[in-house]
Amino acid sequence: MTNSEQQLEFIRLLSLDSETNFTNTEHFSFAMKKLSMLLNSPFFIFTVVYKDIQNKKSHYNSYCLNTQNNEPSEERVVVNVNQSELPDTICLLNRQLQEIKQSKSQVTVSFLNKTDFSDSQDDNCFVLPFTVDDELIGVISYQANTPNTVIKTSSPLYQFIHYVFSADHTNRQKGTQINTLQTVLNLMPQRVFWKNRESVYLGSNKAFSNDAHLNSPSDIVGVTDFDIFPEQAELYRSDDAHTMTSREHLIASEEPQTHANGKTIWLRTSKRPIINEFNEVIGLVGTYDDISELKNMQVELSKARDELEEKVEERTKELSQTYKKLAVAFESLKSTQDQLVESEKMAALGNLVAGVAHEINTPLGIAVTGASNLEHSAQLIKKAVESGKIRRTAFVNQCNSLIGSSDIILRNLERASELVRNFQRIAVDQSNDEKRTINFFKYLNDIISTLSSRVSEKNIKIFLSGDETLPLLTSPGTIAQIVTILIDNALTHAFKEIINGQIKISFKVQNEMLMLTVQDNGCGIEVGKIEKVFEPFYTTQRQKGSGLGLSILYNLVTQSLNGKVTCFSKVDESTQFVIALPLD
Repeated sequence: MTNSEQQLEFIRLLSLDSETNFTNTEHFSFAMKKLSMLLNSPFFIFTVVYKDIQNKKSHYNSYCLNTQNNEPSEERVVVNVNQSELPDTICLLNRQLQEIKQSKSQVTVSFLNKTDFSDSQDDNCFVLPFTVDDELIGVISYQANTPNTVIKTSSPLYQFIHYVFSADHTNRQKGTQINTLQTVLNLMPQRVFWKNRESVYLGSNKAFSNDAHLNSPSDIVGVTDFDIFPEQAELYRSDDAHTMTSREHLIASEEPQTHANGKTIWLRTSKRPIINEFNEVIGLVGTYDDISELKNMQVELSKARDELEEKVEERTKELSQTYKKLAVAFESLKSTQDQLVESEKMAALGNLVAGVAHEINTPLGIAVTGASNLEHSAQLIKKAVESGKIRRTAFVNQCNSLIGSSDIILRNLERASELVRNFQRIAVDQSNDEKRTINFFKYLNDIISTLSSRVSEKNIKIFLSGDETLPLLTSPGTIAQIVTILIDNALTHAFKEIINGQIKISFKVQNEMLMLTVQDNGCGIEVGKIEKVFEPFYTTQRQKGSGLGLSILYNLVTQSLNGKVTCFSKVDESTQFVIALPLD
């Protein structure tokens, strides 16, 4: 057989193998023997090289044929090495990318990962590289004394061997890319699938094949929805047709999916068309998430919301009824409170009236006595004149008596008149509390005067101090009520067993505020009770008061006059009320 015939036979035999990864050896072994004969080499290695860039490794899949011994031997060896640990021969090839001369031992170490000690270390081998874009993709190593030019001089033979290496390299690259993509898809919890124009499945990830109850994603190829999800097949294929026809993306469509075991889950599906470089729709890719748990939660939430709405409605009805009852009770309480407040005001006014009446009775009684004396003196003068026996001295004495009685009557009537005017002014202020400017010191003094009878009964002294010329624009009636309540409160509660009681009323202007202080030297208030003195109906002596006095005081100060009131007290020493009122 000629050299050309052997080359053709080699090409024919190698072409019969459908794979180049040395898994099919039926024709590959014969082809390698033909190549060994063409090279006239007793020792021959055919190596496929693949560089794994992602993992920084190089793979050398070698076929070795040795015919030096009586029994020829074949050997297949796969060597995987890190990029940083490449053997010397391979490093040299990567740098030069041309045929180099190496010892047989070096070649054996580089491609078979072992040293052949049976041969001389001086046996020569030639290493012929095959490359694509300066990347090593295959190597033929053969033992010879001089380089063999058969492969180099025969362009078809060289081109065919280069094609074998290149095809294997391309297939490995694509396989790696496909495997990497499939691995990434399989790691995704989201289901991924793709179909052709007829809605036939072309691939999926592991999560989707699990839902379809298939062993692996590769089993999905050629399957339709009628095969794996027959109950929803029409729905799915309708979505497919609309997506591919309209070229619009289907986003987050909620759909059921019934599995082979009868279990139905809920999906949130998205689909989009696959368009090729010719602007043709050739299929679609879809993804979905299992939202069954979310659906169940929505159902439970809807049920809970309905139950909650019923409970809220029932509770609202109950609260509405309770509110109506409370409103009625509140109105009744407010009416009662208003009545008590009015009663308290009338009681304060009654005390004022009683004091004024007592004060007026004294000067009126003196005036009556004076008038009686005046009448008696006038009668004596009349009789003396009628008898003609009046003497000058007696006449003068009677006239002096008349003058004295008239003076007594006049002074006491003026006192009574002044008391009536003061009472009238304060009473009018309390009933018609319009703002006006008053002399604050004089107004307080008038209030104290109207209460002097009650104060005198208990032997209590009231002292007033402050600027006697201070004009104040305020509500006089409110001021009168406040001072009356504080004095009345002290008279009722402070001086139980105290003989010489004192009430000191003082005022001053400080930081644009009028500071009014009312202090007594009475029994004081216990610490735990000071905070309650302004509460409605709170009193320490229920038999003597309604408990509204200081509550009314608080409302008058804070609401009517926009001020503040504070109580300070020490048991068995004193109680002090400090009222701060704005001047404007």
